[in-house]
Amino acid sequence: MEHHLKILPSHFDAVSKGLKLAELRKNDRRFEAGDILQLCEWNGVYTGRHVSRIVTHVADVSEYLPDYVLLSMCGNFKGEGA
Repeated sequence: MEHHLKILPSHFDAVSKGLKLAELRKNDRRFEAGDILQLCEWNGVYTGRHVSRIVTHVADVSEYLPDYVLLSMCGNFKGEGA
């Protein structure tokens, strides 16, 4: 499944450079390993920059933060839109 998600510029830059390899997200979409994250830079409006990543692992962190998961991600998918 492909998920289109907003991401703030400071986080977008780290993801696009390969420095940030995880996303903490509310699990309102039932994320699964193998899903595609289409991360679209958002600073109040969409900037037009985006990156795609593949979810490699979903860690349930609801014991610490109810209804949240930590998504490990890797690689590019469908190229870069930065």
